[in-house]
Amino acid sequence: MYAFLIAISYIFYLPKTYKYQDNHYHLKKGDFFLISPNDNDPIYQADAEFPWEYIWLGFEGSKTEEVLSELGYNGENKVGHVLNQNLINQHIEELITTNFLSQSSSLTIQGKLITILSLLSLDGTNISLNSNMSTQQKHIEQFCLYIRQNYWRKDLSVQKIADDLGLNSSYLSRIISKKFGESTSEYLIKYRMLKAKFLIENSDHKISLISKAVGYENPLSFSRAYKKVFGHSPRNGKNK
Repeated sequence: MYAFLIAISYIFYLPKTYKYQDNHYHLKKGDFFLISPNDNDPIYQADAEFPWEYIWLGFEGSKTEEVLSELGYNGENKVGHVLNQNLINQHIEELITTNFLSQSSSLTIQGKLITILSLLSLDGTNISLNSNMSTQQKHIEQFCLYIRQNYWRKDLSVQKIADDLGLNSSYLSRIISKKFGESTSEYLIKYRMLKAKFLIENSDHKISLISKAVGYENPLSFSRAYKKVFGHSPRNGKNK
């Protein structure tokens, strides 16, 4: 069994800073962080003059790590940003006003929690493989899930992704391009840069460390990719 706590911006803001091991994050409205039972003395601190308001969600179960992995979070990546603040606030309101004495409350709570968790993915999409999907749609979602779970690997290539998924690389490129309007490699780069952008804007990590965290051994190659996606260098993003 695994138990996690999630702090989510609810009405106003989250704590101003969050520290885990040697990693410092500077959080703002709409950000969240996860704490696991194995974390050693995580530190979070609100602003003394303007304390921020947030909500904790605790959950456990044999599939907890699997769910978090699907959303793109792992032991080295426990912070993120809520893309649809109004929607997640609505679901939180519904959750805390649930009749806990009702016979169906257990299923209701689980359903609402899963909905909330699905909104915590970095790219805002909810991957849910089911039997009603077409084969092509399943392959697309398998690809998206694979990227979330492996974007940090330095050995990733279009061919490797296709091989690991058991798909023809040309077929995979075609269905991804049709779905997202970009190639498989462009999708991977964009996802990596979104991860990097969050770390640049919300942590004190060096650019060289961030580049390695998103799969780039060479900081120069990382900087070029970042500038191509966002129009400015990572160091300019640090100063914003």
